[in-house]
Amino acid sequence: MNDHDHLDPHATPRDPHVDVAAYLLGALDGDAMDQFERHLATCAVCSARLDELSGVVPVLAEVKATGVPRPPGDGMLDRLLGSVAAERRAKQRRRVLVGVAASVLIVAGPTAAVLGTQASGPPPYVQTQPGAQYSATDPSSGAHATLRLTGQKWGTHVDLTLTSVYGPNTCRLVAVGRSGRQETVANWTVPTSGYGTEYQPAPLTVQGSTAMSPSDIARFDVIASTGQHLVSVPV
Repeated sequence: MNDHDHLDPHATPRDPHVDVAAYLLGALDGDAMDQFERHLATCAVCSARLDELSGVVPVLAEVKATGVPRPPGDGMLDRLLGSVAAERRAKQRRRVLVGVAASVLIVAGPTAAVLGTQASGPPPYVQTQPGAQYSATDPSSGAHATLRLTGQKWGTHVDLTLTSVYGPNTCRLVAVGRSGRQETVANWTVPTSGYGTEYQPAPLTVQGSTAMSPSDIARFDVIASTGQHLVSVPV
């Protein structure tokens, strides 16, 4: 008598589809795991269920913590799939709400942006539109400077473009107020080839700032370390 003589001829073969959860929980023994993995390689249904269940890590961890006395059946699988579906529905609702909020902001335009800013508190600074550019060329040094000023709540942001300057040298940009007050806006070094010259065509571009507002500034001076005023730009 061989091993097949002991098998119950009326026994129903185990449905491999119910082993997805058991496989994730590590509840299958070696033979059953090998058999399920061979089944998984050709079964699209189990592969899809495995992908879905892999996203319910907290649920699986809780099941593992309580212990699994025997491989879970259809009921366990249905509950896990139900958890996945509920989680996906919640995420979908959140995406819809975010999309609606974004649509409201797009339709409302600047008004909605202002309301949103007011609700979250004042901005760190208030930026105005850049003012007109100011330019000047010094007849003695030949240096040419172009300035663009942007008023801020805290003062003025300054963009400087400088050409026809030779080195080696160290220079600084100084803001001179209408009251005579002076503030250094930026410092830089000039190589021997200079900036905006036949040896170095690219201009010098630097940025800086001053606590003075645009209306309080009378001019900007570019001064070399030797004390020479390379160029002054009235504003």
